[in-house]
Amino acid sequence: MIGSPLTQYQVVMVQRLTVTILQRTAFTLHNMYTNTGLNKQMYIADRMSCYMLKLAAKFGCISDMAYIAMYYYITSRYREALSVIELTKVKLAPPGLMYRRHVDPERYIEAVGGRSWSAKMRQAVAFDTKFYKNICFINKLIPEQQSSLQNKRGVIFIPLFVVLHFVEFLCYRHIDTTLAQTALEELQILVHYDQGLYVDHLLRDISWEILGICQQMTGNLQAALHSFQNSLTQYP
Repeated sequence: MIGSPLTQYQVVMVQRLTVTILQRTAFTLHNMYTNTGLNKQMYIADRMSCYMLKLAAKFGCISDMAYIAMYYYITSRYREALSVIELTKVKLAPPGLMYRRHVDPERYIEAVGGRSWSAKMRQAVAFDTKFYKNICFINKLIPEQQSSLQNKRGVIFIPLFVVLHFVEFLCYRHIDTTLAQTALEELQILVHYDQGLYVDHLLRDISWEILGICQQMTGNLQAALHSFQNSLTQYP
């Protein structure tokens, strides 16, 4: 194998592994230098983290842009995060999108037919968002990550569209409370009424949990309790 050219499938696999390494390294680096008081090191670490996440998104799939939005949020760059979210939504809008197992074959072929697997990944493919153990992506989800460790799960999968609405809500909380409420309503509609297109039934528990977190933050404790109770009734 050494020295032989890679097949298209192998190229895609290498890309996905590289993207994962870059994303995990970027957030680990941020967590290492946060609150250390070492301004120069924090600045350098921030620049490196931003570069790695942008590089990962450049040759990753559309959903990898969500990690940039999350990073901007945790570093208090709320408007930048919202800009990334809007751009991600635009890229997710075309009918030829392949999201998990859902795809319109004819539209997909029209959009990226004849292109390399690598190009297809960048332009027309999206996955759910992975949150890895021992890496803080969003502090509001730390309890859920700790719970997953107790259940011996190394990775939490969260529906991409839930993550986008969640981060959008968190960012708007610092900018415009009216738009924050709009983002919350969009998240609520998604969690309540999606029939498996954007929220897989295996991920409905974490989706209800995130909705409850948002409702609790707005002071709507009754709605939050209802969401948390619904989370407990889902798989697993």
